[in-house]
Amino acid sequence: MSSDTLHRFTFAQAPARGLLVQLERSWEDVQSRHIYPTAVRDLLGQVLAGTALLGANLKSEGQVIVELRGDGPLRLLVADSRGGHTVRALARWGEPLLGSDWHRLLGDGRLVITLDPRGGGRRYQGIVELADGVAATLESYFASSEQLPGHIVLAADATRAAGLLIQRLPAASGPQADAQWDHVAALAGTARPQELLTLSPQALLGRLFADQDMRLLAAQDIAFGCSCSSDRVLATLMGLGWAEIESLLAERGGIDVDCEFCNQHYHLDRAATEQLLADMTQGPLH
Repeated sequence: MSSDTLHRFTFAQAPARGLLVQLERSWEDVQSRHIYPTAVRDLLGQVLAGTALLGANLKSEGQVIVELRGDGPLRLLVADSRGGHTVRALARWGEPLLGSDWHRLLGDGRLVITLDPRGGGRRYQGIVELADGVAATLESYFASSEQLPGHIVLAADATRAAGLLIQRLPAASGPQADAQWDHVAALAGTARPQELLTLSPQALLGRLFADQDMRLLAAQDIAFGCSCSSDRVLATLMGLGWAEIESLLAERGGIDVDCEFCNQHYHLDRAATEQLLADMTQGPLH
């Protein structure tokens, strides 16, 4: 299996397009930052693969953030993709985890998807209630936000995360187009999780759509990537306000910040923190 790639594919007759993502190294990089219980790990891998699918249509600077929030022991699953080329993810949970049942883990919750085109574009946020699993919840998002049906299959284990998306194209309509879409969606529904994780794109899509005139396009590489930086840390600290930063300085003699996604550690000593306070007092330069 090719490591960390996203493939687009099209159909000659059916009014549909598809995406297949298979992640290995980037998924290992996510897991290397935190130790996740199996139930949390597999769901996080599915969220990561689903986010990669959503990020496939982003422009070079765009970002998609997928958050699953619940009031159960599994409080948060979050992943983001930038420009469709980098991904990252993390989870937060408490004990006990109460087995692996989706609804018992998350309780009452919701899916929040944020699309940020950056570069001056308009930021969009969509919210849907949790359905029966990550894939079904993402399908609900597609139905509500884009008014286009889509079928999603997601899978993850200790070594790989993968996802398949089939989405209907808006141009074609009528009974014949409906029947073609229904057939392609049914074929996609026969994809088994283990196939997504182990078969090559050519073998998997060839099996699923053997009776279709399908074209597999060039692969797009994906890698683990974190957007944290010293500048972003300073911007976040400035958002806390002058009084809060002064309190931290008095209590600790400096400020330490850790990125939860990549475990990068940032330290501002007393001199750097005092300079930050001075900059905040002066305000932005014009």
